[in-house]
Amino acid sequence: MAKKKDKGWIKLHRQIVDSFVWKVPEPFDKRSAWIDMIMMANHEQRTIPLRTGANVTVNAGQFFTSMDHLADRWHWSRGKVIRYLAWLMRQGMVNTSGTANGTTVTIIKYCLFQNGGTTVGTADSTTDGTTGGTTDGTRTRTNIQELNNKNVNKKTRERALGSYSEEDFE
Repeated sequence: MAKKKDKGWIKLHRQIVDSFVWKVPEPFDKRSAWIDMIMMANHEQRTIPLRTGANVTVNAGQFFTSMDHLADRWHWSRGKVIRYLAWLMRQGMVNTSGTANGTTVTIIKYCLFQNGGTTVGTADSTTDGTTGGTTDGTRTRTNIQELNNKNVNKKTRERALGSYSEEDFE
């Protein structure tokens, strides 16, 4: 049985990226890259102007970036970034939508990480955030009950409810 401190969440200020600890020249590991992505995600909707004159709108739980930017930030190769994001997508943790101008990354359970569990999770691996949830992408208790009533395998149900197992990070 997990201890009480093993459950719940902690606040982590985005200024940690300015710390000498965060700025070490060593490559990130998977955990550091995951935390970095959560910190890069917007906490509310925002419009980003591009050099081309176009705009990109990103919602809470999303950020707009490029593979080259992430490679530089994490001290990885571009290929490793692409493989890592593909792995996270297979795990149901992120979604990506690429254009010639860059990539929008969506943290699937961003509300769970940032709202202290008041929102149970976000929609399952959709770019528009509507499948399996409400129009704003959040799951309701009714949606969760429906998942529990269906013959959904345990791993899928756990991911939908917001818990990851150790094997998800191997």
